[in-house]
Amino acid sequence: MQLQSEFVKEIYLLDKLPFEEQRVIHALVVFWKCTRFLHLNQVRPSPRILELIYKCSIGIDFFRQVYHDLCSDRRIKYVGFSETEFKQFLEIEYNQPFVEHQAQARANQEQARADFDALGEEMAKTTDRKERFELGLRREVLAPFTGRIFVYKNHCWCCQGRISSAIHAQCPRCTFYICSSCGNCLCGFPGYSGYHGKAVSPFLPDYPDDLS
Repeated sequence: MQLQSEFVKEIYLLDKLPFEEQRVIHALVVFWKCTRFLHLNQVRPSPRILELIYKCSIGIDFFRQVYHDLCSDRRIKYVGFSETEFKQFLEIEYNQPFVEHQAQARANQEQARADFDALGEEMAKTTDRKERFELGLRREVLAPFTGRIFVYKNHCWCCQGRISSAIHAQCPRCTFYICSSCGNCLCGFPGYSGYHGKAVSPFLPDYPDDLS
């Protein structure tokens, strides 16, 4: 029962491998089958396999090494394998760096989220506009790496840059969000002099005409 459980777990992991990597594994197995009984001088290079290998995002060095082994006298390393065993060897050896890559990607994402949130806490504490702008700019750089979805609800009146209340900083004077592209908030809008005594919408209007 334990053996069956490990087998199912392995199949589950391999099914999650990227399509390009699965194609390379299949191509290497076919190449191994077609050349294993040939004399070394009868083995012809396969540019197609190399082309597939270089399309991979992970495992290029490993796949390339196996391919070159199969084209040289080093193929003796795989002589005792059955077809199934050779395929499993490729999958298992590839899977280790793949899992490590995924773990590193998750760690990077968690770090980006922590840094993004820490910048937000700093932004909430300061009332200095320049500092808020710089913090908002840094948050915008980090935003794509957090794995979160941010809704850009409006655009800057000056440069039409996208603005999100979940990312950008509020100006301490006009309370509208500061555009990270051009640095403008409502304070820079022609004719603005702190209108509205009541609380205003935190989003910049799409067009200056909406300021009436």
